Amino acid sequence: MNFLRYYVRFSDPGNNSIFEQELQKLTGRSNTMGIEELLLDRAKNEGEAKGRHAERTKSLKEKKTIARKFKNKGIDINTIAEATGLTIQEIERL
Repeated sequence: MNFLRYYVRFSDPGNNSIFEQELQKLTGRSNTMGIEELLLDRAKNEGEAKGRHAERTKSLKEKKTIARKFKNKGIDINTIAEATGLTIQEIERL
C-alpha cells in the first residue's frame, strides 16, 4: 500500500506515524508493501490453504480406505480407530 503515501499528506508530521500504524493494522503486516505485493501475498496464502485442505481430504480418504480393509479382515474396531485416528463411529459407517 505504498501508493497511499503519495496521496495522503499530513500537516502534522506526527500523523505520519499514526497513519503508518493504522496501515499496518489494516494490512496485517509490519512492513508496508505495494498493492501488487499484497494481492500476490493473499493469493499465495489462499493457495496454500487450498493445498492444505486438499491434503487433509486426501489423507482422510486414505485412512478410510485402510480402515475399510482392516474392518473387512475382521480386525477389532478399537484397534483400527487407534491405528488410523478415525472415530469408532466413522469406522462403523464404512
